[in-house]
Amino acid sequence: MTDRFAQLTHLVYEASLDNSLWPELILELTEEVQRARESRYLDDPEAGADGRALENLSRHFRRAFSISERMVGLQERETYLSSILNAFSFGVALLDDEGQVLMANRALQDVLPNMAALASARPLISVQTGHHQSLADSAKAVNKSGQAQEFRTHIEGPANLMLLPRTEAARIGFPAVAASVLISTGTSGDVGLMHVAQKYQLTRRETELLQHVGQPYDLREIGQKMGISYESARTYLKRVYEKTGTNSRSDLASNLARSPLTALRVPESAPADARKVRFQMALPDGRQLEYFRLGPAQGRPVLVFDALSGVTIDMIGYPDHCGAVLERLGIQLITPCRPGSFLSDAKEMQSLGDFAPDVAALLDHLGFKTVSVLSVSFGSGSALAVAHALKERVQKLVLSSATYPVYRHENWRELDQFYHMSSILGRHWPAMLRQIIPFLVRSILQNRDRYFDRYCNRSRSMDDIRILSHPVIRRRTAEMLALRTAAGMQGMVDENLLNTQGWDFDVSEIDVPTEIYQGPDDNVAPLQGAEMLARHMPQARLSVLFEKGHYHHIENWPWLVARAAGLEMGPDSITYRIPDL
Repeated sequence: MTDRFAQLTHLVYEASLDNSLWPELILELTEEVQRARESRYLDDPEAGADGRALENLSRHFRRAFSISERMVGLQERETYLSSILNAFSFGVALLDDEGQVLMANRALQDVLPNMAALASARPLISVQTGHHQSLADSAKAVNKSGQAQEFRTHIEGPANLMLLPRTEAARIGFPAVAASVLISTGTSGDVGLMHVAQKYQLTRRETELLQHVGQPYDLREIGQKMGISYESARTYLKRVYEKTGTNSRSDLASNLARSPLTALRVPESAPADARKVRFQMALPDGRQLEYFRLGPAQGRPVLVFDALSGVTIDMIGYPDHCGAVLERLGIQLITPCRPGSFLSDAKEMQSLGDFAPDVAALLDHLGFKTVSVLSVSFGSGSALAVAHALKERVQKLVLSSATYPVYRHENWRELDQFYHMSSILGRHWPAMLRQIIPFLVRSILQNRDRYFDRYCNRSRSMDDIRILSHPVIRRRTAEMLALRTAAGMQGMVDENLLNTQGWDFDVSEIDVPTEIYQGPDDNVAPLQGAEMLARHMPQARLSVLFEKGHYHHIENWPWLVARAAGLEMGPDSITYRIPDL
């Protein structure tokens, strides 16, 4: 193997462990493709030492991806376990020998906020002695006695915490690293309570009384807490007995406890307030199509084609924030999920236009004869393909940070890794791109901050750096990538390859009013490419957004959507404020 390929192979394995090296790796691979085009050994990989080294490099790529996949798998398993623990209404915390918290689920943190600072503080009240104790002293005491002890966090009220010694915790099955285990009673049994209330059709007052049944209060005290007389409390309790088929408070409490939902936490947003965004429909060929929909039912419909099918306008993560903007504008957004992404079934696609029949079926399903279209970044390929195939149904196109594979940038080295992947690797070495895309997605999931930090260090757009440094954008990008590829990455790989291989439709035949908005500092989709696209489309008009880069649409989407819907709004007339964590 030549020194050049040995260094590349080494970089492949380094990138599998450190995803901040991805831009460097892709740049080196692109350089190799350029050398291969000059020597023509890429056309015949079996020819000569370089051809054999190239094939060997592909094998190392597959091995490195396998390593990365296993690492991400372990991280995902840890995330799944944390999600399960956080779903329970009872709290669990593992403590070390000094009373420091090793791990605590969300319900325990509700009972004891700021647990990291509580090892030496005295937040616990011993039920046996009535003394205030620290976590550290309590942990030492239970391990010395070998007996579990009960505590409470308030002077009045029942015990709501139990501390298990190491021996008891190990017997139950907790890990040996835990010197003691703190457990709290469920403080969020409202999910189970509402389940029982709905099952037996209890009134609001009867449900409120039911909340106090398991507490150590007599009926007169319960009445006082509810602000009603003792006689009224007796009446409500009698009605609850009749509806639930019980005849004592102990039976009633047992009935409530039998609901498995009592172990679950109350969702952070009540179901009645949550906006449904994700929908599915059956296509004529039997496949399922998922789509996102948000905004007023009578609002002007706008189809959105996002590079990641939902990251720019985060309808899933922040439906209330996005919905408020759409209500103000009187617009409803529909994002069709392309084949093989999210919950849309995959299908073999020979062209980006193969998605058009699915979109037509969706419009029929929703009752829309015509729509407007907004696309961002690499979503422009699918948007234009659909507009080309469904000319009579698309009223207007708005393209933000549009890509155009016909354009070849003279100094490709000054551009971003995504341009390298799409315009050089994808066109001249598609087999390698097939391996790179899953590898890249996995690496972002593995360590999103390291990836974004390196990306920002290479960007020339201060606006992009500011937006991509926002913790919510970083978190939601990784989360949406995980959602999109949960059923596999083939859909993403196929779409990227179709985008890079050149569009098989003529954009000059798209006779639809089109507005293109591009930043001069865009190093993913260069401004010159947007200029060429505007020249090739008969009704296209290009507007340059000064001092903007590629990702301006994350904040600018409200006025871009408004323009697509036919509203006369200028740039920055209405923008989106990225929510805080």
